[in-house]
Amino acid sequence: MMDYIPPKSAIECYSESLYSDVQIRKMKKTKNIALSCMAGLDGWCSREKATILMDLLFLKRPKKVVEIGVWGGKSLLPMAMALNENKRGVIYGIDPWKNDASAYMLEGEHLDWWTQVDHERIYEGFISTIQLYHLGDVVEVIRASSKDAKIIEEIDFLHIDGNHSEASSLSDVKKWVPHVKKGGLIILDDLDYGEELEGGATTKKAAEWLDSNCTRFLQFKAEKNEWAVWVKS
Repeated sequence: MMDYIPPKSAIECYSESLYSDVQIRKMKKTKNIALSCMAGLDGWCSREKATILMDLLFLKRPKKVVEIGVWGGKSLLPMAMALNENKRGVIYGIDPWKNDASAYMLEGEHLDWWTQVDHERIYEGFISTIQLYHLGDVVEVIRASSKDAKIIEEIDFLHIDGNHSEASSLSDVKKWVPHVKKGGLIILDDLDYGEELEGGATTKKAAEWLDSNCTRFLQFKAEKNEWAVWVKS
């Protein structure tokens, strides 16, 4: 994974000089709690990605965060903990937790897996974790597909990690990015999803749409995941 060095023109560079010693200790403690929590959650968000997401939220201090595709909460819960530490902001988690929605237009082993997995068990585990960590005040759960969910206006931070079919991922960026505030951040996960298929990565068109309408300024590539951050211009 590349070094995390945001350009000053897009976001303030992380510097401990921005914070008091007390704030630094609290943020590090919050990260440690989040990373510990992640170990028991279903999902694929890495510890490295969760740490970067939390750093971005500590820096930007957003009021409205939206995540498309929550699954077991492995990325949402660390972000919720960052908002809770900020004492500012709410994260809206949008996911239907239904087999047909998750498997829509997927192929091969991806289709087989999403068709068979127990979505209700994952949902109940996610809700239990919100309650366990007392995050109800900063998490708004919307059990609906991205397509059917009501628009949320004035979004500061958008994390798109829903159905990765070409049609669904492109629909997600076209529906939600116009409602991100100027200067807001957009993250698209799994840029390499389905690259083993004949047509290549199924999220490619969504990434291209973002490149045409926003400014890509960070990209990360790990062994099993590639994702990027755009700024709404």
